Amino acid sequence: MSIPSFLKKDKYSILFNGDGEFIFYVPELYFKTNKAIIVGEYVNLLGILDYAVFDKNGKSSGLKRFNFPTVFLSRPTTIEKVKQLKLTNTSEVQDYRLLRFSKGDQIVVSTKVPQDLANTEEFYSLFLGGNLPTTIPYNELHNYFPENVRLNGASYNLNMQIFGVVISESFRDPKDLSKPFRLSKETDMTNYKAINIKTIPKLVSPHSSITSENWDEAVVNAVLNTNVKDSPMEKILMD
Repeated sequence: MSIPSFLKKDKYSILFNGDGEFIFYVPELYFKTNKAIIVGEYVNLLGILDYAVFDKNGKSSGLKRFNFPTVFLSRPTTIEKVKQLKLTNTSEVQDYRLLRFSKGDQIVVSTKVPQDLANTEEFYSLFLGGNLPTTIPYNELHNYFPENVRLNGASYNLNMQIFGVVISESFRDPKDLSKPFRLSKETDMTNYKAINIKTIPKLVSPHSSITSENWDEAVVNAVLNTNVKDSPMEKILMD
């Protein structure tokens, strides 16, 4: 498989081969939740993030997605903290750390990453928390699950339709969180709102809210915000 011209393979390492600069945009949240850890001059991070390549004149070719959904070592030249950055028109403003690479730097120290199911847990916790980068198109999200587990030497042994169900409930219409993104009629596949799986019950119905960890709060929200007709569950809770 060929690699972009701005990259160079050196045995198992992937080096930056451009005359300008390569930048990873790592959400500060990754560092707070140990999805990215600084280890001396290296950064151990989960490879689901955005990047940009700049030429020697500082001109960027645009924001792109780095699709290596497992944990790997990187060796940037410098790390810069940036506050309140908005990467795209539809992404939320948040803090980032910019990993900057010059020519010859190791973007990926070794493509022979250790196979460890803990890496799958890190990816899945990112998804369940509603913290995957919203630059990933909705219609491509399902591809990350089998690839992540494959890179870590295992299999979910589940039909992909199961993941489709979870994805369809976790990603909502940003204008109306009670509505799944798939029903929003939105044509921009990145204009969605990813939510924590724990908050889904309160958006669905009073009946499903009983399954929530914070069921009292979820039930109240579901009863007040639901647009559907009352079910027997509301009458039981109100008696």
